[in-house]
Amino acid sequence: MFSGLKLFTKGVSKVASLFKKGNDPKKLLTKGSLDLHDTIKNSYNPDENYGKQQGYEMDKELSNHNQQILYNKKTGHMVMSVAGTHTPQDVLVDAQLMAGNLKKTDRYREAEMTLKKAKAKYNPSSTTGVAHSLGGSIISKLDLDKKVTLDKGAEPGASTGKTEIALRSSGDIVSAFSSGNKHMTTIHKGGFNLFSFSPSTWLKAHDVSNIKNSKFKVPGS
Repeated sequence: MFSGLKLFTKGVSKVASLFKKGNDPKKLLTKGSLDLHDTIKNSYNPDENYGKQQGYEMDKELSNHNQQILYNKKTGHMVMSVAGTHTPQDVLVDAQLMAGNLKKTDRYREAEMTLKKAKAKYNPSSTTGVAHSLGGSIISKLDLDKKVTLDKGAEPGASTGKTEIALRSSGDIVSAFSSGNKHMTTIHKGGFNLFSFSPSTWLKAHDVSNIKNSKFKVPGS
């Protein structure tokens, strides 16, 4: 398993310019109340009580099986999480993504509208988006102050924005097209090889559990 900041022994210099000067991405991922792995995992199987211990409430009206809105009344911080591919219909969205048409899909438009409604309802002081796989692809294109994506799907030629901390597991085939992006950090873990030609290895490399013991936190939470 991973050992915290050792994940970033390589590649961290490439993401040093993600945010304004003085905000080290390493610190952004190690300071916060919500666990990054747990928040992303919750996006696939939402628990309406998730985040309560940290002062967050899940908006039951705006949240569903595709995306969730968590809001902290005390701090004014809002977190949006988006699930990755988890329905048969999402496979068609994946195809649209690879064709460069993600923003034309109902899945993206739903997330965009949810974020718009959440901002109007709460007028948050700051927003952070977190997501995995297809969800990461969606989050990366939304208007959020900070974004953390894991193994996001990316069409050929896609870039990673300056407000995004983009993580990918070594050997993950879904995020292969974004592996060389300027603001992408590859998590190095032994046993994962993109050229192993083993579907089981690719699935393991794409699993959210790869950051389970990383101790990474949701920035701003």
